[in-house]
Amino acid sequence: MGEHRHACAPVPPAGTAQVWIDFDGTITRRDVLDDLIQRYAISDSWKLIEERWQAGIIGSRDCLIQEFDLIRIGKAQLAEFLEGVDVDPGLQPLLETLQKYDVPVAILSDGIDHFIRAILARNGVTGLTVRSNTLTHRGNRLSLRCPHSSDACSCAAAHCKCASAQDLLQIGRKTIYIGDGRSDLCPSRKATAVFAKAALAKALTREAIPFTPFVTLNDVAETLEAAWSAASPAALPAVGNGDVLIAPRSA
Repeated sequence: MGEHRHACAPVPPAGTAQVWIDFDGTITRRDVLDDLIQRYAISDSWKLIEERWQAGIIGSRDCLIQEFDLIRIGKAQLAEFLEGVDVDPGLQPLLETLQKYDVPVAILSDGIDHFIRAILARNGVTGLTVRSNTLTHRGNRLSLRCPHSSDACSCAAAHCKCASAQDLLQIGRKTIYIGDGRSDLCPSRKATAVFAKAALAKALTREAIPFTPFVTLNDVAETLEAAWSAASPAALPAVGNGDVLIAPRSA
């Protein structure tokens, strides 16, 4: 996982842990929304919108609403596009590790619920709690809706991940956050332990916030397994992962 050393916050015991996972660029190998916008926007004006977001002039809510307004794609095209999205090879091992130790897990994403569930289902994963944006699709036009935005969000995000994390947090649990992008910075600041890469890792480094770097989710799964494997099974509460289903891996 590279030669650089980082201050790494201790992973909380499985019996007191709860995991949040970003989707685009973390569970998927590439950012689904970025690819969609670049391929199906009717003009390059999305680049100026993106620059304004990168500069902090607008939040991700305004950014995504404006960018989605530029997209033209039919339902068949969209389904075909989603079929081409690859997930991180470590997703299944990570979910199996969390299931093994009865650690609750949820996806917190600035992406789209329909996209997330379709991609997960194609990879044999159903039943995960997902907090994200949604959309309406009429003809070849997409309109973004943000049911988890908040006027109190300091980042003016499409999805206030901090509010969602607070809403979903189980009493007595400490949070582990896994992410890669700018939208993951605020919830990472409040997490007990963080696994980070790409833009998130750079931002946490600038702010001197401890994190564990990772390349694939296999790295995360291996680190959690090592941290939790010495714990006595009798000490783990029967919390469970609800109805999360993970299709068996091929031999």
